[in-house]
Amino acid sequence: MKRFRYLVFSLLFVILAVMPPVFAQEEAAVVEEEAVVEEAAVEEEAVWGDEAAAEEVAPAETAKAPGSGMTVSVGAGMGLARGEYIGTGPSGFGVVVGLPFSLPIGPLDVSVSAAIIMNSMTKNNNAEDALDVTEIMVFGMAAVPGMPFALMGGAGMAGSGLAISGGLGVPVNAFVPDLPVQITVGVNANILTKIEDDAEGNTGYVSGFLMVGTSF
Repeated sequence: MKRFRYLVFSLLFVILAVMPPVFAQEEAAVVEEEAVVEEAAVEEEAVWGDEAAAEEVAPAETAKAPGSGMTVSVGAGMGLARGEYIGTGPSGFGVVVGLPFSLPIGPLDVSVSAAIIMNSMTKNNNAEDALDVTEIMVFGMAAVPGMPFALMGGAGMAGSGLAISGGLGVPVNAFVPDLPVQITVGVNANILTKIEDDAEGNTGYVSGFLMVGTSF
């Protein structure tokens, strides 16, 4: 019960930390949408009755009602390599909520997500000594211009300490655009500062993952 309360409070902290920028982004999106609608109305009036001129109006300038911009994905992962203290695994699943705003960093447009990941593993190669570790993290992901993959990185809490993660993901939709859902495969590396109270020093693991999600 104590671990469950810790998990709930931690998740609430992550949500409250990221929601103010979300509200600000939504307000800015409403203002931008109104401006686009007015611009489209002016262009429609200017080219009314002139089919040749109407064809020159770019599709991107046509006003569209956008969704919230949020995404929800579920995924599963399997350990490929592991550090000290971790015997077998880890394997597990997670839920990732993509927030409707991004951070421009140089040529990259970094999307922000909150994630909860539940891993199962064993300690010290003892199959009967099971260990369950929950990670609560904030992730950033950015597609690399001209490349078929996206970089990702994040930080948060895991076990009795902190977690730092980094890796790359390949969006399957970039190669198969007609899929009804968003599919991403990839690999990431994780550093855990204190996987549990009895652990001495840092440890970590590398895992492959598959995520399936949708936007709304």
